[in-house]
Amino acid sequence: MLTLSETNRLKRYKKRYKKTSKHNLSRYWLLSGLCLGLVPTAALCEEVALAQDSSETEKSEGMSLQDDEIQEDKSSRHGLHDGKGPHHRGNHKKSHADSSSSDENYVSIRDLIVSADRPKATTDGSGSYVVKGVTIGKRIQRLEDIPQSVSVMTKQQMLDQNLNTVSQALTQMPGVNVNNYGDGTSGVTARGYGMNTQYDSIPSFGGLSFAQQFDLSIYDRIETIRGPDGIFQGGGSPGGSVNFVHKRPLDKFHVATSGSVGSWNNLHADFDVTGPLNKAGTINGRIVMAGASRDYFYKPGHDQRWTGYGAIDFHFDEKTTLTLMATGQKNTTTRFMGLPRGSDGSDLHLPVSTYIGAGWNKTRSPMYELAADFERHLDKGWLVRLAGRHRQTNNSQQYSYLNKFNSATMKGNFALAKAIDKETYDDVDLYVTGPVHLFNRKHIFLVGANYSYNVEKDAGSSVSSSKYPQLADQDIFAPILSSSLLPETLSPYYREPSIQKGMYASAQIEVIKPVQVLLGGRWSSYEYKYRNLTTGSAYVHSQHVANQLTPYAGVVWHMTPSLTSYFSFTDIFAPQGGYTESGERIKPIQGQQMEVGIKGAWFHEKLHASFAAYRVMERNRAQATQDGRIDCGLNGTSTCYEAAGLVRSQGFDTEIIGRPIKGLDINMGYTYNDNRVLKGGGSLVKGIRFTSNSPAHLFKLWSHYRFALGSSSDKNILSFGGGVNAQSSTFGNSRLVTQPSYVIASAQVGYQLDPKFEISVTVSNLSNARYYTRLGTLNYYNYYGDPRSFMFSVHSAL
Repeated sequence: MLTLSETNRLKRYKKRYKKTSKHNLSRYWLLSGLCLGLVPTAALCEEVALAQDSSETEKSEGMSLQDDEIQEDKSSRHGLHDGKGPHHRGNHKKSHADSSSSDENYVSIRDLIVSADRPKATTDGSGSYVVKGVTIGKRIQRLEDIPQSVSVMTKQQMLDQNLNTVSQALTQMPGVNVNNYGDGTSGVTARGYGMNTQYDSIPSFGGLSFAQQFDLSIYDRIETIRGPDGIFQGGGSPGGSVNFVHKRPLDKFHVATSGSVGSWNNLHADFDVTGPLNKAGTINGRIVMAGASRDYFYKPGHDQRWTGYGAIDFHFDEKTTLTLMATGQKNTTTRFMGLPRGSDGSDLHLPVSTYIGAGWNKTRSPMYELAADFERHLDKGWLVRLAGRHRQTNNSQQYSYLNKFNSATMKGNFALAKAIDKETYDDVDLYVTGPVHLFNRKHIFLVGANYSYNVEKDAGSSVSSSKYPQLADQDIFAPILSSSLLPETLSPYYREPSIQKGMYASAQIEVIKPVQVLLGGRWSSYEYKYRNLTTGSAYVHSQHVANQLTPYAGVVWHMTPSLTSYFSFTDIFAPQGGYTESGERIKPIQGQQMEVGIKGAWFHEKLHASFAAYRVMERNRAQATQDGRIDCGLNGTSTCYEAAGLVRSQGFDTEIIGRPIKGLDINMGYTYNDNRVLKGGGSLVKGIRFTSNSPAHLFKLWSHYRFALGSSSDKNILSFGGGVNAQSSTFGNSRLVTQPSYVIASAQVGYQLDPKFEISVTVSNLSNARYYTRLGTLNYYNYYGDPRSFMFSVHSAL
């Protein structure tokens, strides 16, 4: 029953609604739905209407994104390219507070990052969850111009949620599934498949799943494209790609710091300084330093890492920029192999603090990265870009794990293992892009080539109770495992180079004004070989694929200024790194994806929504064997795989992100995925679900609301945040290992004393739910998620 006050407010809302033109009816319907679904009070619904009225006023005061794009085209469409170019040197002198709409009356700490030279794709200092453009497709593009599902985690959302690691950020992104690997690394999938990696739009062989990650503080944003990206990526996994975009130097001095302390001695701090290095402002620099140290909810779990990042921009003239970047990190992590299950796969309901293994289990993974990025803006809006990246990791680990377990007696046999893995990634990418005007239409072309060279040097050895009987029949909760029993020598020692290279081209053709046709393709080759360094044998060419064509096609129809529909077809070709139990390397994946969807943007691009339906058909997908063996690969310490026959993945995903009303930011995503075996291969039976640890239903919601307590617009700002992550049931590497659906909720309260100082307290897993972040075999790879935890955070700026 509405009160009299609420009834009057509703009448005022209806009155405004009747006065609204036909063009704006869809906006009010959307706002009404948001009020009913997210803000169930008449008072806030009234604020929605007021915000809309304010938005109409703004329409006459500023340009819409489409108008902005027109102005951009007149000067240089690609001058907004991420981090560099003419616009990066003082052409936009507005701060976020100036460029925001009139309903943004308060000034947050993020607003202090001056946007003077910030290109439009950059999110640091934007104060928003939405972006005007992304760079995951090489050139900067609006989300509605890409006929695939694309999401972005902006710096604003990272700060609001107090996210410090890449895994935490990806866990909050729509359609992305993250599984813990127990050594500081994670597995990342989308639509039932693994995802590829890009760094500042440069494709890379690896660096995501099974790999250590740099601290999140060095990145401006994370972009994901769900679905294959083979035209630019080369080996395009059906899951899509993750593009890590680094922070770039600004031409005005700015310093920001943050620190947090949480449950289990979870400590994190970072320091970020940027500004000009000469009076002319033609050389700008940035340094980010971060440190993290934490225990886990199980003892003796611990993780410690130190990260340093530096970047320098050299602006030779208004059209030429060279950026040099360097990153280094040292980290040490307890290597935990997870918990066992019952002989029938049932949950043993062990305490969440349970740790099984030796106290000396450890992983060390120092790594460094060097990168260079050169851009030259040519006449008539054309751009040439040459970028390169070199990353080196040196991973060493020693660990113990259960290789036989009796759930009735809680005793088992242990194995001890040592392994080293030195990897080098060298990636080079060159392309030229620009507009061509034909038949009174504007078309955009892109031509390029890239080269990736990955060298892996690895060795490993393990021992079990067959060699040392004392490793048998141990109490799993108090095993006696001496590090002196670890293998003294690692053999054999292999060198495994992989080369992937190709040429690509794409065209965005404007058929008629609202319709664009996208055509593209990639001509690529791939080679993998190995040699035994211990014996000095010659190289064995294990895989070689030449002249592989990967076509791409899409149609984008801008139905209205706010709504865009699309269709796309993408071919799939993706080399794989797994080995079978017989010692053979899994063949590359081949297949196709079709996707159809609709995207919308309202309130001057402040609120975005999308819906996509897709179907993927592929062959040769690697799947961990049901017996859970981890004695495969050249050195005998890797997971064993088998190739599936024909696999189909289909479903849909939807996302709503942005600011529907003053002070409220939301990011909501729902994904449905059904992946099944259509034609069996190995032990896989037709009709069963294919991907382990991949839920059919995945829901994510985060909302953050802030408001001023007094009349001041830049101090005494109170904020409330809350989130929900939910998923349906899953199975592990062994199909006997399952878990039901679960829901995890979080809450946060924050207070901004003034524009330079802000504090917050976050509570994660409010209900203290017991759940698994990954399911494995009967003996290991089963990991609990974090129980209820608290974090106190401080952000400051100068």
